[in-house]
Amino acid sequence: MSPQEPPCRAVDALRFLGPGFILSAAVVGSGELIATTALGARAGYSLLWVVLASCLVKVTVQLEYGRYCIVHGRPSLQAWNADAGPRLGGRHWSLYAALAFLMSTWFGAAGMMGAAAEVVSQLSPRAPLALWLGLLAAGLSLLVFHGRYRPVELGAGLLNLAFVSTILYCNIALLGTAYAYALDDLVSGLRFQMPAGALGLAAAVFGITGVGSGEIVMYPYWCLEKGYAAWTGPRDGSEEWARRARGWIRVMKIDALMAMAAYTIVTCGFYLLGAALLRPQGGIADGNLLVAQLSRLFTAVLGEGSRAVFMVCAASVLFSSLFSNTAGLSRLWADLLGIFRLIDVREPSRRRRAVAVLAWILPAAWALVYLTIQKPLFLVTLMGISNAAFLLVVGWQAARFRYRHSDPRLRPSAAYDVALWLSLAAIVTVAVVLVRSAMQ
Repeated sequence: MSPQEPPCRAVDALRFLGPGFILSAAVVGSGELIATTALGARAGYSLLWVVLASCLVKVTVQLEYGRYCIVHGRPSLQAWNADAGPRLGGRHWSLYAALAFLMSTWFGAAGMMGAAAEVVSQLSPRAPLALWLGLLAAGLSLLVFHGRYRPVELGAGLLNLAFVSTILYCNIALLGTAYAYALDDLVSGLRFQMPAGALGLAAAVFGITGVGSGEIVMYPYWCLEKGYAAWTGPRDGSEEWARRARGWIRVMKIDALMAMAAYTIVTCGFYLLGAALLRPQGGIADGNLLVAQLSRLFTAVLGEGSRAVFMVCAASVLFSSLFSNTAGLSRLWADLLGIFRLIDVREPSRRRRAVAVLAWILPAAWALVYLTIQKPLFLVTLMGISNAAFLLVVGWQAARFRYRHSDPRLRPSAAYDVALWLSLAAIVTVAVVLVRSAMQ
């Protein structure tokens, strides 16, 4: 791609959106359908503020990663490895944290895959779960192994439309029942309360809902493939380059903020459904029939006709997350293995081949993990804890991007810096909570 002038008007920028909606498709998955709903069932409306915070405060860190990518033309893991700091075996220490995190994603993805297999198994309940897991893994691999950007963006956009529409329908339908929530219920969830026994799950939900650490690290890869950095052009120090960089950073901000609006609507929608429907009926139990329990509770309140809508919503949410994460994690793994010189990804053709192989390996591995540990809520919560812990590394690197690698001509506003530090403070607070919970 050659340098290209950015659009001047916000309405024209809409034609260049995409990376954020791939992230939104990845974000809205197990955290929303399983963990957020379970949190609503356990805590009622009182932790709505946690859900909102998890969606809103981390986006500034995402923006900083996108800004660095546009200015320097490097994806996340390569940027970390190029940074100063302690090294082990010639690689930056943060890459070992990334390796540990990527290993932990197998548990969260396994929980999503198990729940998704349960949803599609409703088509033929007599077929064994292992068959549906195998078909789902093969389907994911076939959709993303090509390694091209455009089909991923298109698929993510359609899935965003599906789950936003269906979750809005479920919440609107709920308002016409005896379980409808009122304005007072919503206000009660914004009083910064923490019910007894909900602290650990709330911290895990903070880690896995909204844009998580994995999605933040993935974002520059999608920005590169979309073309933001290439359209900005090589960093030659000219005023023309700085003007293009400011323009494409503005487009990237619109992309990230619009995607944030989509996943915030869905996340809060699932939380409110859990608080309104599940808490009065005693919550839910973990296991193979988790999603079936959710659907039965919905039909009991909203009528049998709502079952199909709920299952479409559940399927689109889970599949969107698996689809986008298969595409994103195969790229992260390829980059990391290349940095560790276990594979050669220096040429685009070899990189695409590595992504294709990993796109087959990862879903198969997730399916095997789920067959071994058939507890989706446990797996998703474990992933949330890992996400929250890895956010410390992600946030640390974001601060370095902002204060050690920013171009003075592209310095953000004071309000942006305040938002960034609020985000970093929230990340550290949640990490401390998780450590204290683990020690008790």
